[in-house]
Amino acid sequence: MKASNAIRLLIAIPCQPMRPRTPNSPKLFHKSLILSTCCFILSGAPLCAGNAFELRETEATIEIRSAGTLLLCYNKLSPEPPEGIKAIYKRTGFLHPVCSPAGHCVTASFPFDHPHQQGIFSAWVKTRHNGTDIDFWNLAKGTGRVLHHQVVETFAKDSGTGFVVDLVHRSERDPKLNILTERWRINAVPTDGSFHCFDLETKQQLLTSNPLRIAKYHYGGVAIRGPVAWLTGSHTNTAKATTDQLAPTSTGFSNSLDSDRLKGNHERPDWVTMWGDVQGQPVGITVMCDKSSYRFPQSTRLHPTKPYFCFCPCMDGAFVIDQEHPYKAKYRFLITDTKPDNQWLRERWLEFTER
Repeated sequence: MKASNAIRLLIAIPCQPMRPRTPNSPKLFHKSLILSTCCFILSGAPLCAGNAFELRETEATIEIRSAGTLLLCYNKLSPEPPEGIKAIYKRTGFLHPVCSPAGHCVTASFPFDHPHQQGIFSAWVKTRHNGTDIDFWNLAKGTGRVLHHQVVETFAKDSGTGFVVDLVHRSERDPKLNILTERWRINAVPTDGSFHCFDLETKQQLLTSNPLRIAKYHYGGVAIRGPVAWLTGSHTNTAKATTDQLAPTSTGFSNSLDSDRLKGNHERPDWVTMWGDVQGQPVGITVMCDKSSYRFPQSTRLHPTKPYFCFCPCMDGAFVIDQEHPYKAKYRFLITDTKPDNQWLRERWLEFTER
């Protein structure tokens, strides 16, 4: 059966209530009971039961919801740019919106100041392939970009609900050439409902006989862009933003080394937290880097005025992706309706790394 509004739906419900973990309590993340894995043609409201994870796939997106609230959305097709943003900034293969349990969005799409930074995305900046320089990050240069390629699978398992997708890193110069394939495994992890949690595991493999050389550079890798309202300082092009986008807000960064956004830039922490106000309420997103990741603990780029940061192993020196050496990394994302304190984050870190 074919229909334009076809939706693939998977639902998973926890077997037992989740409770916040204390130092001596059992681990937070419990097994889930898979109620159903099925395919529907839906025209009405989405289905949800209790604290179920719900995964819905359409032609354009894959959404995961928790207890009926959007947790994340993966974009297979690019959203349309707002008025004033050039079409070259269209992007596929990224996560946005990413939301807290209260429904507050902690990511941005087509921000007026840096429209190439969208949600949670992956790209290298200063690379060289077969004698040609390629920038996969800065789309306006027209030399490279990262795109969604295919959905490999969707799943609902004991360990969580999610999907596996392939992206390609493509040289945009004629003739266009796919240089890397990047496989993302996104897994939404059960919690007690007070915060959202998901893992992003990435593996980049070479598609050509010539290696891709990633030069030492101060940013590049898996990145997250926060809301325009979290901009600080002065910006020459603020006329392009709406009044509500530039409303006064409290925002900042911290990391596992107790550093702020200035001191923390290019440090090598276990995690980074970015926070700010959304509709007058504090919201935070923390990204933890797994010990299995290449060059753990990875350097981080924390921008001094913009709400964006990335884990950038290229800051610690050049490296090569070739047939024998793929790039691998794994990250955990925690989204909270508070600015989380470091003690709570240390407990979550131990759950992540000592499971």
